[in-house]
Amino acid sequence: MMINNILSKKEWSVYELTSYLKKKVEMDVLLKSIYLKGEVIKPSVSGEHLYFELKDLEYDAKIKCVFFWFDKSVEIKHGSKVLVKGNVIFYEKEGIIELKVSEITDIGLGELFVKLKQLEEKLRQEGLFDSKYKKEIPRYPKKVGIVTSKNGAAVRDILNTIYTRFENIQVYIYSCSVQGQNAPYEICEGIEYFNTAEPVEVIIVGRGGGAFEDLMAFNSEMVVRKIFESKIPVISAVGHERDYVLSDFVADMRAITPTNAGEIVVSFQNQALEKLNEYQKRMKSAMEKILNMVKEKVGILQYKLYQNSPANTIAKRAQDISLYSHKLSFAINKKLHESHRNLKNFEKRLADRNPESRLSVARTNFDNCSRRLGEAFKKIFQQKEFAYKVNLEKLIALNPLNVLKRGYSITLHNSKILTTISQVNNGDEIVTQLSDGIIKSKVFFKQEGAESDV
Repeated sequence: MMINNILSKKEWSVYELTSYLKKKVEMDVLLKSIYLKGEVIKPSVSGEHLYFELKDLEYDAKIKCVFFWFDKSVEIKHGSKVLVKGNVIFYEKEGIIELKVSEITDIGLGELFVKLKQLEEKLRQEGLFDSKYKKEIPRYPKKVGIVTSKNGAAVRDILNTIYTRFENIQVYIYSCSVQGQNAPYEICEGIEYFNTAEPVEVIIVGRGGGAFEDLMAFNSEMVVRKIFESKIPVISAVGHERDYVLSDFVADMRAITPTNAGEIVVSFQNQALEKLNEYQKRMKSAMEKILNMVKEKVGILQYKLYQNSPANTIAKRAQDISLYSHKLSFAINKKLHESHRNLKNFEKRLADRNPESRLSVARTNFDNCSRRLGEAFKKIFQQKEFAYKVNLEKLIALNPLNVLKRGYSITLHNSKILTTISQVNNGDEIVTQLSDGIIKSKVFFKQEGAESDV
């Protein structure tokens, strides 16, 4: 229903168009689980996902790809030739078609990379990269030519580097394309221009960083040969330090970045200025050293003149007399102090040996000993008295007579205390001890048992 409403309109909104395209793509069964073969461009991993572009092996056509939850053990590099399986998806908000990859298989290096390696080997065999053909970069160039895009960051970096470090250089720029089909031809025209129409002392050929295919103009065979044929030294300044192109191998010098190319051009001027500054500092230091030596010698002579003058001699003698006077006074005071100290020691020792003093000390010691002895006797007497009272109380408590006063008695037979009736017989004489005397009696009857009728 929505599609019919859209088709009946003359004007579509962007959302209506992207929604329509999204439904078209999603409903097309031919775009499900398709296989594509191509060359990997600009691969990057973000989290668990792999993003890259897949480039056609014959035509300059590319499509963006995403592989969610990518297996990182599979190594995918720029220029790899791969076979991928996935579904075509359309993002309606961005209006972008992308391939959602579900499988990826590495089937070898890209053909572009292989062709580049073959060209490199061919040119190497011809000797274009031999060091014997390298021309020396001039040390103090006054005219420098740059072959690059006037709108790129590379030319700004080179100019800033040159003019920041050395202003007295004339720089000429030949603006050209640095990527695309026409780029190799325009780069060659720039090199030829500085060799003929506007001769310079050194040529910088390069551009800023980019993807592998963006730098292909500097891998072109015609550019490599034109650099080799140049009568003027050429510095190759393409991309970053990690980027290598064939123009780096054939150039008389490779700069790792465009900024580095500018540094190379003015490096000798900078070194010369640094040398001049160093020589100036060394000359200034030498002159200051000589001046200081002269000042030092003048100071020594002035000192010697002062030391040997009559006024100084008199002053020194007066100073010596004053010093000796102080020393003598110090020695006398020291001797007096020692004598006074010895006298005090003798007085103390004499006082310690005085009989009256010793007698007083002995009397004090005797009084102390007498007092301590009296206290000791008193303490011992108290202890003995206390022990006597304790033992007396024990004896009183254990005295049998005290027990007899309470109505008890002791019966003896043959001077032995009776404890059982088996110890006597009828007719035996016994003695009973009471608290106030004894009773002698004879046994007429005995009966066993604790209780008995008497």
